Amino acid sequence: MRKNTIIFFLIGVIIILGGVLVFSNIQNNPSNTTQNNPGLQPRILVSEEEWDFGKVTQGAKPTHIFIVKNRGEGDLIIEGVKESCACIEVSISTTHIKPGESAELKVIYDTTDYAGKDEKHLHIYSNDPQIPDARINLYVEIEVFQIPNLIPDLQD
Repeated sequence: MRKNTIIFFLIGVIIILGGVLVFSNIQNNPSNTTQNNPGLQPRILVSEEEWDFGKVTQGAKPTHIFIVKNRGEGDLIIEGVKESCACIEVSISTTHIKPGESAELKVIYDTTDYAGKDEKHLHIYSNDPQIPDARINLYVEIEVFQIPNLIPDLQD
């Protein structure tokens, strides 16, 4: 009876140690190969970190195209682009950018519901280990034109 207890105890210890070794091996070996080989790191470079659309009339939809370049040696994967407002519309020509290549990021700023100076931003999330979140600041000054009343007041 005592021999069976010792055997079960040893089997339990072996199973627990095996589980710990497997778990630590999974955590130390991520699936992303660019993290294991520092020579194959992607590097994001955006043509401008900020853009001023200048003065526009309310309701206008000014557009700008940013160039997103991979200056690294590994493939740059754009994991997502997040706008700070529903008034910003973005599209990117590709989310997989090879070393030395570029993608176009088109940004449209809908000024319909805004007046005066406004500032928004967007984030480009990528697998660049040094800059996983590249931020672009956007500025605009929205002018509201009022239509003058050309009908005379006849109540006098």
